[in-house]
Amino acid sequence: MRYDRDQDDPNQPLVREVQYEYTSHFPSILEHLCASILVTTYQAGKLLVLGAREGKLTVSFLDFDQPMGLAVSPTRIALGTRKQLHFLVPAHETQAKQSFYDGCFVPRSSFYTGSIHGHDLGWGNEGLWIVNTLFSCLATLHDDYSFVPRWRPPFISQLIDQDRCHLNGMAMVDGVPRFVTALSETDTAAGWRPNKASSGVVMEVPSGEIICRGFSMPHSPRVCNGRLWVLDSGRGSLGYVDPASSKFQAVASVPGYARGLAFLGQFAFVGLSKIRETAVFGGVPIAEQRDELKCGVGVIDLATGNTVAVFKFNSVVNEIFAVEAIANFQNPLIAGASVDQRENEVWVVPSEEQVRPIPIKRVPVFASPSANSIDAEDSSSVDQLVLESRRHRAVGNLERSASLLEKAIVRTPTPAAHLVDLGNLRQDQDRQHEAAICYQRAVAADPACTAAWQNLGYLWFNMGEAEKADDAYRKLMAQDPSAMNRLLASSVLPVVYDSIEDIEFWRNRQLDLLRDLVANHQTIDATKSLVPTCFFAAYQGQCDREIMQLRGKVIQGRDFTSNRERPPRGDDRLRVAFLSAYFRDHTIGRLNIGRLEQLDRTAMHLTVISANNARDPLAERFEKTADVFVSLPRDIQQAIEVLSQLDMDVLVFADVGMDALTSTLAYSRFSPLQVVTWGHPETTGSPMIDVFLSSEKLELPNGQDHYTEQLVKLPSLGIAYERPRLSPSQSKTREALGLPRDKHLYSCPQTLFKFHPEFDFILRNILDADPLAELVLLEGRLPEWTHRLRRRFRRALPDADRRVRFLPALARNDFLSLLAVSDVVLDPIHFGGGNSSMEALAMGVPLVTLEGSFLRSRITSAIYRQVGLTDLIARDHEDYGRLAVRLACEPDFRRDTIQQLRDKADLFFENGKAAKEIEDCLSRRGLLH
Repeated sequence: MRYDRDQDDPNQPLVREVQYEYTSHFPSILEHLCASILVTTYQAGKLLVLGAREGKLTVSFLDFDQPMGLAVSPTRIALGTRKQLHFLVPAHETQAKQSFYDGCFVPRSSFYTGSIHGHDLGWGNEGLWIVNTLFSCLATLHDDYSFVPRWRPPFISQLIDQDRCHLNGMAMVDGVPRFVTALSETDTAAGWRPNKASSGVVMEVPSGEIICRGFSMPHSPRVCNGRLWVLDSGRGSLGYVDPASSKFQAVASVPGYARGLAFLGQFAFVGLSKIRETAVFGGVPIAEQRDELKCGVGVIDLATGNTVAVFKFNSVVNEIFAVEAIANFQNPLIAGASVDQRENEVWVVPSEEQVRPIPIKRVPVFASPSANSIDAEDSSSVDQLVLESRRHRAVGNLERSASLLEKAIVRTPTPAAHLVDLGNLRQDQDRQHEAAICYQRAVAADPACTAAWQNLGYLWFNMGEAEKADDAYRKLMAQDPSAMNRLLASSVLPVVYDSIEDIEFWRNRQLDLLRDLVANHQTIDATKSLVPTCFFAAYQGQCDREIMQLRGKVIQGRDFTSNRERPPRGDDRLRVAFLSAYFRDHTIGRLNIGRLEQLDRTAMHLTVISANNARDPLAERFEKTADVFVSLPRDIQQAIEVLSQLDMDVLVFADVGMDALTSTLAYSRFSPLQVVTWGHPETTGSPMIDVFLSSEKLELPNGQDHYTEQLVKLPSLGIAYERPRLSPSQSKTREALGLPRDKHLYSCPQTLFKFHPEFDFILRNILDADPLAELVLLEGRLPEWTHRLRRRFRRALPDADRRVRFLPALARNDFLSLLAVSDVVLDPIHFGGGNSSMEALAMGVPLVTLEGSFLRSRITSAIYRQVGLTDLIARDHEDYGRLAVRLACEPDFRRDTIQQLRDKADLFFENGKAAKEIEDCLSRRGLLH
């Protein structure tokens, strides 16, 4: 039982009784999650804190003027009210001696926006993002303005305070807005009201594309576990948008107008409201149940869709606006909040022993740094701003560089080129969605801006949005059908395919574009500009010789060895150079460091050429082992100049097809003999690469048919791989990795583009055969990759959302720990593991593989053949599934297999024969004649 103050006379408190109740599971769920819940109710003017202590719910209230949106991060809380934003920061140390609370947040600053009806708030890369409902836009903050409009729906024609579509919800992904909800697609003052019962939409940001229609007053979009969740408020439903069908899939119904949504663990916390007798709610479906509606917070178990706990108001409070969770604190104090009608004052003061803090000018915690609104740069010309931006970018001050570019963009009537520069800078900051916005702004300003279209297409492609990339390149080619633009278009392939038919569609598209390039005799000079790689073609599971051969006819380099005088040498050692952009802590680095360090230096002079400036312990070893170490410039013409001056008998490309610079260089000749190894297990198509260095254990008898180079096969894999070690202090348990103890873990910790649709059949067989099976995968480098694979899995695998677990990217020791705690490691078909397979062998964990027709699917089986262990090589799809399930479910079979792995692992690691085999191969100077 709690009390509220009399709004007419604040000097007369405690005149209205607030009654509430809750189910017994509510506090136990909060204790289990070690979390608390914040709730706003603008109708009652309260911020509510729901916590738990000793099995009971703690409830606190704090007065605010119409509190609305909430945003919570580990370092700050933002609260929107009628005309202001308030910011609270942690002061947990002040509660260290008070056992009742386990944390504390104190108000520290506020920002006056005026009445903008700010609904959802979200912390992002640039500070706080706000859904500015009154002005129908998304906005951020700036010291000089009430707000800065950053995006509005395409159908909103002007920035004006008319609430034209009731834009109200925002889902953040990777620090930027990704999806929004609105009550209609209208562009007139309050135009959303007449058809609000069924005109609600979910839109994508920045494109503005409508991805789902037909909602009744939708609110609170959130992305959780790869799914886009939405509240269909007017129908009292929680569900998600199925990307395959663009339909809303309801998961649970709630007894209230649903508004406010937060996720923790397997639970969704949903705000429930009664509805007023007003025109605002007239006609919505849930109005028919007006007398049955509740106000409070419902807790839904996402695994079942059942409501498992409820907090409910019985008086005074009728509407909930926002719901957010505070992780890691199950009973925090929000300073000023009251649990017993007394103000909880908190003072944060330095001790007398401390040095007195020196006042300094700070940027407020709630906003990004302002663009120096009163400094001398305000009078700078556009050219001066751009030059200064480049200077800051050169020294790594990227945010300052971006701020200066934004000023230049505002001041120039033709900003397309500067927008492209800003987009490139955002890519350097790994802020891809913001980069896409920049490129889209550029083509809107200048539809003929080739660089913007190129960059936009390439960005969409790398983000896994092949369809959008294809559309961008079609528009580009309609304006400029140059060879480069058509080659860029031919390079577009999905990162994750929807189906086997999808593979055929994109493969035929690629071949058609390449054949057309060759038929029209269009070529690209690889000595003047970088060319795109064809990296993703290797993941289709087919022979790519024709694709790469066609590219080799289009991309033309030069022979820089003709008429070149050889400098005098001090000895007659064979001059061998190894080139890569990945001679660092990377798969390529680990595959190569051992064999380079073991080369006989009495017979060979070794040059290591690194096309990367990375500095780590492995990079230092490459530099130390070389007779000559060359740091290659990233500019193509400068790189050619450096390479053409080197004295080489043999140039070995450790990989071709992964890095644009080294792949472009592979189309020119810098050495009499040029060799490529299987760092990227794919033929190059370049007429300047003479030899593909493989292994007898990696190739079928017809292997030569797969290569444009002469295939040379070493007896072994030709690597001296250092055995990775995981000490007890470095290893983590399943619990520490967030994995269940009572499941059979089938791990496949590979990049997501290795998951060929055909592999789904094997995964399904495993899940069908083993009720305790759970698949453990790693999230994609970008959320779109994970989203696409999840979408495919929902169609292909039983109960995929519950039985397929995606972990975030892991540090090296955590990755090894994941292998060690797995029951079985699964090797993908068509393009299997290499480095990860060797790591699994080192951890003594059984890894099941099925070898295919091409090198890229035979590395794991080659490792097994090298150590004389072939029992884990499956015969076919069915045998793969049976073998994996036996290893997980039959303890004796698993134990015997692990013992064999441990007994034979030493036969593989740090193979002393690898370097000798390479020496013998490369020293045969008549190899090609």
